[in-house]
Amino acid sequence: MRDAYDPASFGRAIRAIRQERAWTQAKLAEWLGVSRQTVVALEQGGPVSLIVALKAVSVLGAKIVVAPKGATLSETKIG
Repeated sequence: MRDAYDPASFGRAIRAIRQERAWTQAKLAEWLGVSRQTVVALEQGGPVSLIVALKAVSVLGAKIVVAPKGATLSETKIG
């Protein structure tokens, strides 16, 4: 599991998941219907639409858990 608290750490998490799946930025961009530069921006924590960010999570088979700041997963009920 990866924790992401800001755009930069979210981007690093997306990059790590993409690399674990041996996908190139170009392949992810194709699946998202965006340019490779948009994937670069996403992975660097740059400005991208929320739709693109959420679609990247979905396409990569990851999930997002939204919890109050400072909470741990054991404190957060999932489901």
